Amino acid sequence: MQLSRTARDHQFLQLMPTTSLSSSRYTVLWGLLAVAYVIGLFVPLMDSDAAHHANIALHMYQHDNFVDLVDKGRDYLDKPHLLFWLSALSYYVFGVTTVAYKIPSLLFSLAGIWATYRLGTRLYNRDTGRLAALILGSAQAFILACMDVRMDAILTSCMILAVWQLLETVHSRKWYHPVLAALFMALGFSTKGLVGIVMPGVAIFFYLLYQRAFRQIFHPRWLLVALMTAVFMLPVVYCYYLQFDRHPEKVIRGMTNISGIKFILWGQNIERLDGKSWGGGKRDYFFYLHTMLWAFLPWSILAYYAAGARLKELIQTGFRYIKGQEGLTTATCILIFILISLSKFQLPHYLNILFPFFAILVAARLLNLAERNRDKTLKILWGIQAGIALLLVVLLVVVNGWFFPLHNWWIALLAAVALLACVSFLRGPALVKLISVSVGVAALVNILLSGNFYPAIMNYQGGTQLARVAKEQQIPLDELRFYQAHSFTFDFYTKHLTAIDSTLPASVDKERWYFTSTPGLESIRASGLKVGEVIERDHFRVTRLSLKFLKPETRPQTFEKYYLVKIEP
Repeated sequence: MQLSRTARDHQFLQLMPTTSLSSSRYTVLWGLLAVAYVIGLFVPLMDSDAAHHANIALHMYQHDNFVDLVDKGRDYLDKPHLLFWLSALSYYVFGVTTVAYKIPSLLFSLAGIWATYRLGTRLYNRDTGRLAALILGSAQAFILACMDVRMDAILTSCMILAVWQLLETVHSRKWYHPVLAALFMALGFSTKGLVGIVMPGVAIFFYLLYQRAFRQIFHPRWLLVALMTAVFMLPVVYCYYLQFDRHPEKVIRGMTNISGIKFILWGQNIERLDGKSWGGGKRDYFFYLHTMLWAFLPWSILAYYAAGARLKELIQTGFRYIKGQEGLTTATCILIFILISLSKFQLPHYLNILFPFFAILVAARLLNLAERNRDKTLKILWGIQAGIALLLVVLLVVVNGWFFPLHNWWIALLAAVALLACVSFLRGPALVKLISVSVGVAALVNILLSGNFYPAIMNYQGGTQLARVAKEQQIPLDELRFYQAHSFTFDFYTKHLTAIDSTLPASVDKERWYFTSTPGLESIRASGLKVGEVIERDHFRVTRLSLKFLKPETRPQTFEKYYLVKIEP
């Protein structure tokens, strides 16, 4: 049977690989990205999930307790142990610092980039793998996950590592591939629950289904992989058993008889899908469609184009297997995209787990166009990327020239180097320009964000500022309490897990300090306690940026106040 034009094009791509960028160009682009990643390590923690997770690890470190997850003195059920274990171990090596908390996520991200390269190489060819790794490493939310560290960098990397090793298990008889596949799935589970196992399983199922390799789907090796995965999961499952199942009297979310094992094996991800216990609201079926536009910058438009083009080809060929092609990336992206879009609990970073697959799709599509000499299409795509790059540069000027003027000459110098590199990339074939300018601008954006914008807005976190004051004035932290306010960053940067008082004492027999808000200060003054020194700092919740806050002339109108209040005997 004669192959269609699409099928012939795909076979041609496999037979005639191309090198779109020279090795020296790759080195320059990775060098620019490396600068952005390193600067991001030193950005202070946001007073949100990042500082919250850092404090759970701090409790582990200070109490030498790697079994119990404890949040502000209460049992923490939400997420499993891996990030907290790694961060606590990093504290032992590097001390309790911002960099120490972020290093494990950065190392896992590097492993995820490598796995994307190897997976892209296995699915297509070496050029596709190299380009896919570069696309993933320059995706905005992927870089952000190494600066504002939550679970996502580790989870994404574990899953793409698992998919790579599962694919190697299919093609190789080497004993360590199934072992590593099981290990990485278990590590994904240990980061954020069952999704760390389900998604790699879905990916390899679609790979084999597209190839019509039905015997491979039911091969006994998968039972062995499943058994080893269960064994590698045991440390986390056992910790949940010790903390929760052995103590049915514990009150969690107002309930007793909570099974930690049942929660982590089933409830954790299911509850997030249906919104139970997580403040789920009305579903926004288009949430991730528009979130992708910024999260996968500067490649978001190309990701939609590549996925759409590949889906069209699959439909045109009746989903028939064509040698050298794969259904893994497209099917996984579409299925998971639909699944999270149907969820009632939607957050932007849920998209991160799809980025390696989108990166491979985009890389394969761009090289496909180059091999088929589709110069017109490449020029159109280059025009789109040039427009995105120009828009980002304009926004950078506004942010770093008006909102938060750049004063750090080191960051200015690094940004100038990145900008000059982008200008030098404007010469050459459309594909080379498209890739080089996109990555260069991604590096420029994150050098300025991490070097100027993020540190500037973190200075408006009242907890971060008052932590500096507490250290400078040597305020006795053992005599300090939160009252009608709390701050994760205050705890982290004082390296002290502050207790919370819900009521005020009638009197004190020695000096005491309170971290509080304006209503709390009014309550303290009305209580009759003797108020001594009051230290005040502006506070803004930086996770909820607004134009009113960004504009210098209206910024003061957005501030709350946080205080350190001294109570005297």
